[in-house]
Amino acid sequence: MRRPHVHRARRLRTRGFLVALVLSVCSVVTAPPAVAAQTIGFPTFNGPAIPAPPVAHTPGDMMRAMYDAESSGTDFWMDRLLARSGNDPAGPWLMSRGRALFMKTHSPAVLGFGGNVAYWEGINNQNAYSVAVTPGTFTEQVSQRRQTPSHWKSVHTSGTVTVDQTKFITDNNVAVTNLSIRNNGSAATTLQLRAVSPYATTGTGGELTGQVNAYNNLTTIRPRLTGDGFTASGGGLNRSVTIAAGATVTAKVVMGFVTDEIPESLTEYTAYAGYSNATAFATHVRAYNLWWAQNVPYIDVPEPAIKKNIYYRWWLMRFNNLDADIPGQTFQFPTSTEGVLGYNNAIALTQPMHIDDLKYLRNPAYAYGDWLSAGQTSKGGRFLDNPGDPENWSNSYTQYIAEAAWKSYQIHGGQPAIAGSLARYAEGDVKGQLAYYDHDNNKLIEYDWGALTGNDADAVSFHWKPGNMDRAESAYQYSGALAAAQAYEATGNTAKATELRTLAGQIKDAIVNVLWNPNRQLFEHRLKSTNEWVPWKEINNYYPFSVGAVPNTAAYRQALRLYDDPAQYPVFPFYTANQVDKKAAADAGSPGSNNFSTINSTVQFRLYSSVLRNYPNSWMNATDYKKLLYWNTWAQYVGGNTQWPDANEFWADWNGTGIDYRSWIHHNILGSSNWTVIEDVAGLRPRNDAKVELSPINIGWSHFTVNNLRYRGADLSVVWDDPADGVVRYPGIPEGYSIFVNGNRVATVSSLVPLTWDPATGGVTTSGTVTHQAAVPGLKAPNQVVQNSPRMVDMLAKAGVDLTADLPNLASGASVSASYTGSGSNVSGAVDGYPTNEPFWGAGSSPNSQDWYELNFGAARTLDEVRLYFKDSRPASTVHRAPSAYTVQYYDGSSWVTVPGQTRSPAVPRANYNLVRFPAVSAQRVRVLVTHASGARTGLTEVKVHHRGGARPPAHPTTSAHARALTDR
Repeated sequence: MRRPHVHRARRLRTRGFLVALVLSVCSVVTAPPAVAAQTIGFPTFNGPAIPAPPVAHTPGDMMRAMYDAESSGTDFWMDRLLARSGNDPAGPWLMSRGRALFMKTHSPAVLGFGGNVAYWEGINNQNAYSVAVTPGTFTEQVSQRRQTPSHWKSVHTSGTVTVDQTKFITDNNVAVTNLSIRNNGSAATTLQLRAVSPYATTGTGGELTGQVNAYNNLTTIRPRLTGDGFTASGGGLNRSVTIAAGATVTAKVVMGFVTDEIPESLTEYTAYAGYSNATAFATHVRAYNLWWAQNVPYIDVPEPAIKKNIYYRWWLMRFNNLDADIPGQTFQFPTSTEGVLGYNNAIALTQPMHIDDLKYLRNPAYAYGDWLSAGQTSKGGRFLDNPGDPENWSNSYTQYIAEAAWKSYQIHGGQPAIAGSLARYAEGDVKGQLAYYDHDNNKLIEYDWGALTGNDADAVSFHWKPGNMDRAESAYQYSGALAAAQAYEATGNTAKATELRTLAGQIKDAIVNVLWNPNRQLFEHRLKSTNEWVPWKEINNYYPFSVGAVPNTAAYRQALRLYDDPAQYPVFPFYTANQVDKKAAADAGSPGSNNFSTINSTVQFRLYSSVLRNYPNSWMNATDYKKLLYWNTWAQYVGGNTQWPDANEFWADWNGTGIDYRSWIHHNILGSSNWTVIEDVAGLRPRNDAKVELSPINIGWSHFTVNNLRYRGADLSVVWDDPADGVVRYPGIPEGYSIFVNGNRVATVSSLVPLTWDPATGGVTTSGTVTHQAAVPGLKAPNQVVQNSPRMVDMLAKAGVDLTADLPNLASGASVSASYTGSGSNVSGAVDGYPTNEPFWGAGSSPNSQDWYELNFGAARTLDEVRLYFKDSRPASTVHRAPSAYTVQYYDGSSWVTVPGQTRSPAVPRANYNLVRFPAVSAQRVRVLVTHASGARTGLTEVKVHHRGGARPPAHPTTSAHARALTDR
């Protein structure tokens, strides 16, 4: 699927050759497609049975009940479900990871953490640490290896000595190795243990320390290494143990990857260093598995392979999530990263796919983190890949971040200011994409070649003729404009909502008027140079249907006929290119590649989800959707064996019965699919009001449950148990199609049909027979929800939104000036209302050791709080950094006076968000005086000024909120 460095030269060909080619291709493709239907059947799965839940089903919190039943021990259902034993065909990747710490590669033969350790990304291709046991040569017994999501266990032998190793990485980035060393011989033996790390080499007593910069110098890590009974010497930790015949000795080595921004990294390191082996293991395993209970809805479906894959993909979301809280304008929010074992960046193309699934984690921080990050790092314009890793920085317009973000807001909700930020980001993206790509202002994206993230050499249309094309992917600007309009409506800004709805209508009209080919009854890209419709197609040609940008008429529905023919668009493999067109391109000497990926299945799911509800036709049906669901799951398993789930970046060379090539990135959260079970099979449809809507795609399942989704501050469950089959699947729960709120049944219909339940009245609107209904006062529309967890308060504060109060920003409308303004910045950039990475004010190249930035309100104002957002330009340059010191001053009529009683959080200036509070003062002019950090100059992405009065916000999150927020994670 991906070729990140495709060269433009690969597309060069002669114009005359292409013209001749087009004539021949058109004569072939214009023939009506054969009415073949999707002839592929359903896949066969093999592998062990999945473990049964440890408790009976409950309409309350099933995951918590399961956790509580096992919480006194160290063996948990999720660990058992996803355990991998012996020689793993996917490779020896370590599943255990922390918020930022993981093993990019993993060497099981090394005791400790051998391979390439990463802190957000690989540091410099070295071990975290290794533990040597001498004398002897220890060999891992691979058949005895067992790892689970929370920990790894392995057995290593040398002669009569056996080392049992258990290792794991804690949430706050502490790598722990428990060793149990057994002497199986007939005499005592003395062994030397030595732990070494390239990152911690100096120290005395029982600890070694060091300092290293994370990749691209985004943050500074201060590693600390210690071990039970170990003594520092010679750059390592050493311990001698004498083990009697038949006896066992335990040892533990602990390494903390400590950073200032995660104070818990030090707290947790100290705690684990002091634990016994058993306590360390139990503490971690229980904490790790508690996260599932706190965040994951329990989902039960009839097909065991699909059920396991759902939980595997929940794990993928966690494994591929970065929560480093790095100060500045890169990874300050929890962010899904595509391919932690590969590209490992927040790539714009797949962020919306991740959000589609992440929004069903109970904590909204995960879904919101993705779109906050995209909005804050995209300069107020079109969404870009995260700038923390410019080596993997594309210009993808084939993303629907705004649409997915709006759906996440429909699920979780929050103060209108949250919707206001989303509206601003979405508007910036739509207008920014059009400004960048729409050269003739016809409201359609123009592009000219296939090396765009997610298409690359699979996109056949670009090989037809060279030159810019008006593209059907413009549908995502339509859905983005609609998302922006709805978000503005949630804030009460009807003028902006009307503007964005008008823009959406213009894009929709352009799609229909420019891209619809009435002769072929298809939506086709259009070549700008000749105005020809491009006959070679991809799944991208159907994006307008996926987002509802096509009028529902018989003529337009004709375009869907190609999905009846597996020779054109097979259900599986789910390719990018139309296969008839791909063959034509190959015959013409432009084969490109023909991979398939969960990216593609995600796109196809979106198409079927929209078409089956909004564009009924005779060519696409629920059976096709079911096949797509089953084959998408099958592709995740190596050889269809449920023992070995491995979501690769892409697959190639389908031979009719199997996949001959699985790509090099493993356990990759590319694309998404859990939302399909929740939104399509179970039928939950995100809405803008307080009602609950179910609109299921009936694939013939006798039962399912989606238990304990977090839905606008309430717990929502959906249960189906077919009354017609005579089997009660969930004892104690009435048969039928039911909604539960906070564990209580509020609506039931007797058949699997669409319904809408109004919590205010209890009324159910449906074509089915209602057997139960009840009102539940107090359920909220999205913009009535109050998000006030410490984590959400912290995140939104970093994005310029105060969730603790809705206060006027006195900086808005103020006149601004500065002692020095560097090239590429301007003073107004720091008072535009949003602390995005650009625009900003910066003192780059200033000759001064100190500079100031001033706001003049035009009249005296009372103020007691200033929020400063300092620019940090890493990794792009080293120009702008947070200052070494700063102070807030006001003009008293004759001179500048330091505001008395200032309390700064954090105490030391930090990139991005800094909160200054003080007893109220009255002033017309206020400024911040900064002392530049050594070798850098200060920049400000935003300044906000408030009068809070008696209301006080919580203590600054960077010093305390993560500790309080552990229950939110």
